[in-house]
Amino acid sequence: MYSIGIDIGGMSAKIGAIQDGKITKIQTIPTNSKMEYDNFLAQLVSVLERLLLENGKEKLKMIGISSCGLINTVEGKITYSNNIRWDDKSIAFDIRDRFQVPVRIANDAKCAALTEAVLGAGKDYDRVCMITLGTGVGGAFVKGKHLDQGNPYADASDILGHLTVVAGGRQCTCGRLGCLEAYASATALMASYTERTGSNITAKEIFDRVRQGEKEAAEVFEKFQYYLGEGLITIGNILRPEVIVIGGGVSKSADLYISYLEDYVNDRIYGGQSLPIHIAAAKYGNDAGMIGATLL
Repeated sequence: MYSIGIDIGGMSAKIGAIQDGKITKIQTIPTNSKMEYDNFLAQLVSVLERLLLENGKEKLKMIGISSCGLINTVEGKITYSNNIRWDDKSIAFDIRDRFQVPVRIANDAKCAALTEAVLGAGKDYDRVCMITLGTGVGGAFVKGKHLDQGNPYADASDILGHLTVVAGGRQCTCGRLGCLEAYASATALMASYTERTGSNITAKEIFDRVRQGEKEAAEVFEKFQYYLGEGLITIGNILRPEVIVIGGGVSKSADLYISYLEDYVNDRIYGGQSLPIHIAAAKYGNDAGMIGATLL
């Protein structure tokens, strides 16, 4: 038996056959804010038909969908996404009706968190929070290896990138000021470095320069750590996870800051010495959303 995971992002969708938490086949199709939903659905159906032909429809257990945006898990639809501009599209039901198999859907950060909680860095813990640091900041909380879902308010929970770390601070893409995303995303790190030096380089290059001892990179990185730490303290005080898993592209350089963050958070969080929070790097990288969709 196998499942199919679909991970829909702002630039592409990945579709993979998954067995025992491992991806055996993967294909991609493009997405963007100008692509019509019906066009995307037609391409997705074509890819799914090929995967079913190659792997056997009779062996398919379910199809899981991980998508950016606000998701309604009860009605199986993407309610709103600023990246792909599809409103109220019942994609899970459309796929279910076409292939007559069980289909589940959830937000991509929630799916990634589920993967890490069940199979990855949080598998030995009951209360797992995941923060994804990339273009923006996403997050989700998993308790007892299950997501809180089943009504629109539960589906819309864990918008962790938009808690305030600086009142009246930097403009965030959400329209508010001072959000964690405006200070601790890869985008924010790059913007801070450009503001400091006038140079446009990637987050990875900034981390490389930190390792090389560059003063400007070190100063920008120090502020990044501070704001991320402050955000994690707030998250920890509200959710009190046993572990916070750091994912997204920034997690590839986690060796630079994981130990610092764990000390910083537990020195300042309420009762940190009595109930410390472990902080760990994610293990499943960019495949976590697709795999997590098959665990829903």
